[in-house]
Amino acid sequence: MSAPAVSGSQPVVVVPQRGRRAGAALPWWLVAVDAVLVLGLGVLCAWPLGAAYAGDRWLLAVVVGLLLGVLVGWLGARWRWGPWTTTLAAAVGYFAVGSAVVVPLRARGGFVPTADSLRDLTVGLVHGWREALTLPVPLGESGVVLIVPLVTGLVGALVATVLLWRSSRPGLAGVVLGGVLVLSSAFGDITAGAALTRGLAVAAVGLVWLQWRGQRHVRGRWGRRVLATLLVVGVAGGAATGLGALGDPEAHRVVLRDHVDPPFDPRDYPSPLAKFRAYKKEPIRTETSLFTVDGLDSGTLVRLAVMDTYDGVVWNVSGGPGSPHDSGTFRRLRNDPDANAEATVRGRITVGAYTGVWVPSVGETLAMTPIRDGRTDDASAAELVINPETGTVAQIGGVAPGTTFEVEAIAPPSLVNEEIAVLQADAGVSLPPPAIVPEELVDRVQRWKSQDGFGGGTDGELAQYLRDAFREHGFYSDGIDDDVPAGHGASRLAMLTKTANPVGNAEQYAAAMGVIGQRLGLPIRVVIGFKVPPGGGDVRGENVTAWTEVKLEGAGWVPFEPTPPEDQKLRQPNDEPDEEPQPQVLQPPRVPGDPKEASDNLQQGDGQRKDLDILEVLGAIIGVVLDVAKVLLLLSPLWGVLLYKLLRRRRRRRAGDPTVRLTGAWHELADRMRDLGVRSAPGATRRESAYAAADRYDVVPVVTLAHTADRHVYGEGEPSLDEAQAYWADVDTALKRLRKATPWWRRVLARVSLASVPWRPASARARAALGRPFRRAGGTLRRWAGRLRPRRR
Repeated sequence: MSAPAVSGSQPVVVVPQRGRRAGAALPWWLVAVDAVLVLGLGVLCAWPLGAAYAGDRWLLAVVVGLLLGVLVGWLGARWRWGPWTTTLAAAVGYFAVGSAVVVPLRARGGFVPTADSLRDLTVGLVHGWREALTLPVPLGESGVVLIVPLVTGLVGALVATVLLWRSSRPGLAGVVLGGVLVLSSAFGDITAGAALTRGLAVAAVGLVWLQWRGQRHVRGRWGRRVLATLLVVGVAGGAATGLGALGDPEAHRVVLRDHVDPPFDPRDYPSPLAKFRAYKKEPIRTETSLFTVDGLDSGTLVRLAVMDTYDGVVWNVSGGPGSPHDSGTFRRLRNDPDANAEATVRGRITVGAYTGVWVPSVGETLAMTPIRDGRTDDASAAELVINPETGTVAQIGGVAPGTTFEVEAIAPPSLVNEEIAVLQADAGVSLPPPAIVPEELVDRVQRWKSQDGFGGGTDGELAQYLRDAFREHGFYSDGIDDDVPAGHGASRLAMLTKTANPVGNAEQYAAAMGVIGQRLGLPIRVVIGFKVPPGGGDVRGENVTAWTEVKLEGAGWVPFEPTPPEDQKLRQPNDEPDEEPQPQVLQPPRVPGDPKEASDNLQQGDGQRKDLDILEVLGAIIGVVLDVAKVLLLLSPLWGVLLYKLLRRRRRRRAGDPTVRLTGAWHELADRMRDLGVRSAPGATRRESAYAAADRYDVVPVVTLAHTADRHVYGEGEPSLDEAQAYWADVDTALKRLRKATPWWRRVLARVSLASVPWRPASARARAALGRPFRRAGGTLRRWAGRLRPRRR
């Protein structure tokens, strides 16, 4: 009977439901609603992954994973599959659809799995997550990176539907979907478009759904309940919106990829400017074709790398971990879909003898397509990265000879002096100041200003003056035919400017203008590249050059070339041959600090001598030892012992027969005592074993537990499941007392002890394992023969 209605209130009728145990059949309409909401909320929760992927295949992978998870969950609930069967079905489904979704190029016809695609799916279960974090974003559609959205959707939907349809706590499905949201956000990108709106939508729909599902048998004012739930979500959303408005609007999310080392760090490679002198040597200078250009006008500056940080030894390429915000970060090159309409420069660059990771580019790169053998090289395209702030393009692993890059770009601004003179520097750019500024360089620029009467002006005028001062007061020398040292370290720049007549090449002049320009507050950086020769065609080492770029307001990065003309050389007094040879005079020592020739292997930051640190060496040795210990621990067979004991206890506790379950509890207690060192005579009864253990552990009622087990096993009647469960509770209490009465080190050893593990010789086990299939086959044949044998009448 229903309870009487309370006066003045709406009567609530509770429909009594029969005691439905977990996993009982649900009405089809409820299953359909659950499936639709799991799919919809799963897509919303996985949406942050889209910020890290290019294209829409990631969404297809998520949807396929969700559909597969819901299907396996429904089949498991309908056919009463166990956990191992459900997991096996999910794995089979993953390998069945994964080839078409993740690696269609490795599948036959794009759908049918092959050995290669199955291998990629297997290996990708481990490496795919790492590549999704370490590869530059946006991630492409090749490789195994699409395993992340596929597995996220599959596991999330499968666990959610199992909790909904086969457990007594269906509300935990909301926690699972929340975990999908957290995981997707962690593997996404720092961009957070509509994150708050999406989160509030998931919370609102999820709360209303789970609230309705949990109380669908209660007949009352459902409109009031839904309105109250939405009101709570609205208040929480308003508070979250207010807090977000008070926070930093420029802040980004914290994602996992910000805490892992990226695969491309420009500081792992030599400074490209340090290799400047090597291009000036034969045969690279005039005989070797580094690359060929097509479609680029003569005089076009083809850049290799942009450097905006000076550490006193070399100019460094920016974009590594810890770089300033305005130095940018290397990310996967994603071609602009509007590049064809916006590009002002279109050309082809074919790599010849040039080697290195820096890819030749022009101006602001909008699109770059590598081509080999007449078709697009997708493998090379997947390894192209770009620093969008500096425009530097790099190829992970280095460019391959014969590769042609089709370039679409916007040419740098071409301004006359009058237009530059009225411009100010862009105040929104903040670059790190140089670590060392030679005083000789500062004094020389100050003297030039006084000598030329430059009293200041706009930043554009300052940049023009620095360019013209170096060009007019300096002299050119490539260092090949005379004794002019290479390099652009602080001591080399000091040598350049402390002499009466500065002598150097583009390496020194561009580096000097960059250092003094940053000292004077200009947003300036140094660029190394090549100038397309007249008529285009082959670009050789003689075409290498370096220049600076200054960010001017409204004009962008404007190039300035401070190097004097090559024909502006300093004429030495002894240029004319002397018929009377002069005696040799001991020359003064060279200024230390810079090598005569810059090595091709000069790393950024080289030149700073580091003393041997004993603590650092010991730390490295300890790190290696710990790594080896981790590997040995991971591969240790002790994990198999722990797993065996866990499964043994689980099998004993879940035995269907009450007597077997009860005796399993005693066997569990006896095995634990045996692992702790209690030895009983072979063939001893329960009571005899209990008396042997009581002498050592008097705090545990082992004898009482033995008597109880004997009474249930040998007494009249069968024990019930409740009695067996109660006996297990007594055994658990006894085991807790055993652990407290045992030293900690003995407890650790007992966990991995083999005393309670049944042991037979390996040969006997092998013979038993090999003979088992034959014995089963023989029994089956005998049964079939018995059925076919004619019966006597």
